[in-house]
Amino acid sequence: MAVFGTTIKEALTGAIVVGAPVSAQTIAAAGVYTSAAIDLNQMKPCGYFGLQYTITGTGTVKIQYLLSNDGTTYVVPDAASDIGTSLTASSGAGSDGKGYLSFSPECARYMKIRVTETGASTGVVFTGVLAIQA
Repeated sequence: MAVFGTTIKEALTGAIVVGAPVSAQTIAAAGVYTSAAIDLNQMKPCGYFGLQYTITGTGTVKIQYLLSNDGTTYVVPDAASDIGTSLTASSGAGSDGKGYLSFSPECARYMKIRVTETGASTGVVFTGVLAIQA
C-alpha cells in the first residue's frame, strides 16, 4: 500500500503529498479501473484531497473513492458524493480534458480511487494525480 513515498516526519508537518494512483490507464467502454490501496495512516485525519485529471478518448467517466478500515473490504461510504461525473475529453476549465477536483472523504485508514467509463460505447485513457494535505 502506498503513502506516495512520504515519511512520518513529512506527514506530521502538514506537507502536501502527491502521487499518481491512476497513470495513463486505458478503460474500455463500460469498464472499471480501481487503483491500488493508498495508506492514509500517516496523513492528517480528514485532511484535504485534490485530484488532477487528464482524459483522452471519446468516452465518459465517473470518479469515486472507496474507503476501508481493515485494508480488505472497500466500500463507497453511504453519504459519499462522487469525485466527478460525466467527465470527458472536453471537460475541465480549458475544455481540454484536463481538470482539478477537490473532495472530502470520510476518515478511514485506506482509500482507493475508482474510475468507471459510463458512456458504454467507447473507452478512455485516464490519468489521475492525487494531492493530500498530510
